[in-house]
Amino acid sequence: MNRIILNFIKDKLNITLVYFINTFLIILFFYLYIDKSIPILYPIVLSTSIYILFFNFEFYRYYKFNWSIMKAAVNENVDILANTKEHEEIKKAINTISNRYMNGINKLKEESKINNRFFSQWVHNMKTPVSVIEIIIEKLKQDIESNKINEDIKKETLFKLIQELEEENNKILNGLDGVLNMIRLENFSRDYMPETVNLYGSLKKAINDRKSQFVYNNIFPKVICECKQEKVLSDRKWNEFMLGQIISNAIKYSRAFSEDKSECKFVCFNIKRCDKYTIITIKDEGIGIPNYDINRVFEAFFTGENGRRYKNSTGIGLYICKVICEKLAHDITIESEFGKGTEVKIKYLSKL
Repeated sequence: MNRIILNFIKDKLNITLVYFINTFLIILFFYLYIDKSIPILYPIVLSTSIYILFFNFEFYRYYKFNWSIMKAAVNENVDILANTKEHEEIKKAINTISNRYMNGINKLKEESKINNRFFSQWVHNMKTPVSVIEIIIEKLKQDIESNKINEDIKKETLFKLIQELEEENNKILNGLDGVLNMIRLENFSRDYMPETVNLYGSLKKAINDRKSQFVYNNIFPKVICECKQEKVLSDRKWNEFMLGQIISNAIKYSRAFSEDKSECKFVCFNIKRCDKYTIITIKDEGIGIPNYDINRVFEAFFTGENGRRYKNSTGIGLYICKVICEKLAHDITIESEFGKGTEVKIKYLSKL
């Protein structure tokens, strides 16, 4: 209350001085130049009375507005009472600023919620390969301790165990890469370096980095490129991570739920130029995505029907790809037919 009164007096000090100086000059003018016999007390009392009425009226509006602001600052359910056009504009500005900050806070909360869920899911998924590696090591220890290593374990068995260890180790490495990239996404602007990228070269590297996954799952890449020298504007590291994530999904879901593990399958890649854009297509021969899930595959943690059947699905891979594409000004789309395969397209702006 005292603060409002003090602020009001400070705000109205200038107009108070101007008002009484103006009144004094008018009285002085009449007294000196028109009629010296004019009674001075009457206009002074009249002027002061009018000012007191004005002062009280202004104070009522001022107090009502500022009191509502103070209440609204501690209680979000209290509305700011605007009595003048100036107050209305102040109220609009306050609401605009408040909404902007609330949207920012809600965005941060949502990102924090996604990160927490991701890390919880990641920890849960990492338990599986660690447990499998532990079982394989224990089996090897038992065979060594029982002195059967030279008699019963053949090279094929050892090679198979090594392959299994390598596969589980790759899962851990991919999981660690996923965590690091989720952290980097929060500071994407600092980690983003736009440059001219050879799309065929990036695709080739992403395929070679997953050579063991292709071999282990009996799946082969088939690259059909109309323009191997095509340059696009992107970030080399983030683009290769995104391509690698899509390729890993293609391999995983090509072999998932497959009854005949010896059957050869292909993941087809195509790069072509279309006007000022370059489009890369990655198509697999996997399980595909049901129609009722296709529109939600880019949502964080959405795994859908396939996720319920494939326990290692996290629902974070395509979400990260979508976020990366938005930040790099690329466009990603996905088409699928359940039981026949999935096709992912990424559209880049070509470098002239």
